[in-house]
Amino acid sequence: MEKKKHAPVFAIADYCNTKEIRSIKISSFQEEACTIAEIEEGHRQNYYEIVWLKKGSGNHVIDTIDYPYAGSVLFMLSPGQLHRIFPKEKAEGFVIKFLPSLFSDSKDMDDYLIKTGLFDNIQTEPVIKLTASVHAVLDDVLNKMETEFNANEEDKEKIMLAYLKILITHISRLKKINTSQELTTTDVNFSVFQKYKREVEKKFRTEHSVQAYAEALSIQPRTLNSLSKKYTAKTAGDIIADRIILEAKRELSYNSKSIKEIGYELGFDDPAYFTRFFKKQTGISPQEFKATEHLSSVRKTAVG
Repeated sequence: MEKKKHAPVFAIADYCNTKEIRSIKISSFQEEACTIAEIEEGHRQNYYEIVWLKKGSGNHVIDTIDYPYAGSVLFMLSPGQLHRIFPKEKAEGFVIKFLPSLFSDSKDMDDYLIKTGLFDNIQTEPVIKLTASVHAVLDDVLNKMETEFNANEEDKEKIMLAYLKILITHISRLKKINTSQELTTTDVNFSVFQKYKREVEKKFRTEHSVQAYAEALSIQPRTLNSLSKKYTAKTAGDIIADRIILEAKRELSYNSKSIKEIGYELGFDDPAYFTRFFKKQTGISPQEFKATEHLSSVRKTAVG
């Protein structure tokens, strides 16, 4: 059996390299040279990404999970996610890619990228179906963004950032289903929990202890556990385990590394313990998951 290659990691300037790109770019699917990467192969990226498929149908595989789509849908992707689109019909829509450095104000970055929860790749599903009214609003904003991106004008990134904020605000408004969700953005405890999740994102490869994270946040482990259950119905330990498993699945599904290597990179010195941990969380061993994903990938590629 042929070994899988490493999934490529794209930078924001890859593709469309004839255009000046620093912190943000937007392309319609009509510009195939700029968007072919979404369809060509499974990949990861070092930027945030909003994919709007205006119509058509297909399957978007994100972190080994199938997200069949039809009609007008958005996909919200954060850096590091493994994904590929398998369209049944030619895609129409836009792809917006941006770096967190676009937000010069750290509070702005926190408000739009963290507090909205739109780019939470652990607790939030990455797909959002659009209503007809929101479809029209997004169409207007994204066409203006594309015009600005293609213009040879000074300070265009400032204008594109303003449009991006409008875009994220509309999407966030759509995502909020009830008042309790809206209140969490001003809840002090929710802010502490978000800090915990950011710490987990930074340290999950080397730190697996709830106690250590609680100490870093200057709170008690039981308090951290209560906050986690309040906002996700999961324990603080579950949050850590979910993040480890997500990364393990990414590595196992598109990588030539051994299971021992993957476990070691995720903080497990004992391969047997990593295997037991993985099976406890998923119900199957890493070996079984890897074999299943390989067969699934072959089938999807053949169909695509």
